[in-house]
Amino acid sequence: MRPTSILAGASRLPLTSKRANKDFYKGTGQSRVPGGGHRTGPPGVHVVRGKAKYRVLDEKVRVFIGPGAQTLEQTELRPYVATQQLLSNDDTRFFNPFARSSADRPKLPSFSPNALPPTSSSEGESEYAKPTKKDFTAFSKRYQRLDGPQKQALIMDARRNWFNEMSRLYGGGGGGVSAQQVQVEEQATRNVEERAAAAGPTEPGDGSQSPEGTETKPAAPAA
Repeated sequence: MRPTSILAGASRLPLTSKRANKDFYKGTGQSRVPGGGHRTGPPGVHVVRGKAKYRVLDEKVRVFIGPGAQTLEQTELRPYVATQQLLSNDDTRFFNPFARSSADRPKLPSFSPNALPPTSSSEGESEYAKPTKKDFTAFSKRYQRLDGPQKQALIMDARRNWFNEMSRLYGGGGGGVSAQQVQVEEQATRNVEERAAAAGPTEPGDGSQSPEGTETKPAAPAA
């Protein structure tokens, strides 16, 4: 089983650092053999007339044969690597359950406030399209025209929609709270956000803050 194709290229680096694997602790007598000890270093040879002291031989790098894509699909604990099936010397096929072309990839709702509306697929499931550069430009201009409370309300509304969609797909969402109580709390939150957006920012001379930035409390009435 190999790691991803990007990490697989790391084993083909011809020269390592000058320390190589000499800092690896392997008990007594480790200085009597090159490297960190017996069977501890990467497979290769020591370079005598070269910039580095150790050269990794690519043909001696071990390749572990994995259980196969079908076995990995049927197990719960999947490794966080993309397995590679060596079909021939020239043809390689990758299996990654989180690839865009994989049928097992979960179709999760977007967490971004710039998310496009979902479209229903032929199987009846919701698909979320990826925004283009034009969509990002239009959203950026529209977002910059908003003030602080409006930006916060937009972000909170996007998070609320994402949470509702995730709750619809995978259940939960209330922690034992009924749906009616959740709707009441959501309506109360929207009312607070609307009042905050309508009130606008506070003026500096309304007496709510002192010139030093500390809050001023009204004097207590004399007894």
